[in-house]
Amino acid sequence: MQSSEDIELLNLIRAGDQKAFERCFNRHWPVLYAFALKILGNADDAKDVVQLVYISLWSRRERMHIKGPLENYLLQAVRFQSLKKLQEIMNRPEELDRVQEYILPVLNNIWEKMEEADVFREIDEQLTTLPAKTREIFLLSRRHQLSVTEIALKLNLSEKTVRNQLHIALKALRHHIAMAMLLIDMIS
Repeated sequence: MQSSEDIELLNLIRAGDQKAFERCFNRHWPVLYAFALKILGNADDAKDVVQLVYISLWSRRERMHIKGPLENYLLQAVRFQSLKKLQEIMNRPEELDRVQEYILPVLNNIWEKMEEADVFREIDEQLTTLPAKTREIFLLSRRHQLSVTEIALKLNLSEKTVRNQLHIALKALRHHIAMAMLLIDMIS
């Protein structure tokens, strides 16, 4: 249920009151930013996601119908936009180092805590569909937390080949990994 303050604020925003929108922005920004940062691990991406949520809120202000607390609605919007951003990040080869350094270690931590969760079973099932070498490289990266250089040395491959194979694995698994990353807030 919405508080009377939320109802009043939303009514003013619906009417195009920019001061009310600024109050909403200032009141909820810290929580939304911290949540996005926790999911994405990058300040610029977190800011972008929260700004997208606020842009959407303003552009849809006249037709929005929010049931429940405004902050909950905004957090769900940030969660959704963060998932989209994670999928976008994992789909770009130039982001491989970031995925390797931030996303995979966090995923490993979650994996240890929630090994039986459906999303992780789905990732493991999806892994079996990958070519053997791609799967081996991904598992060396994930389970043993080896760097690209270490994997290349261990398997006698070029770093470029290892990067390409990791990109292939991440592209195939990006949806499942993004969903797993969103579980962070549930176990932290």
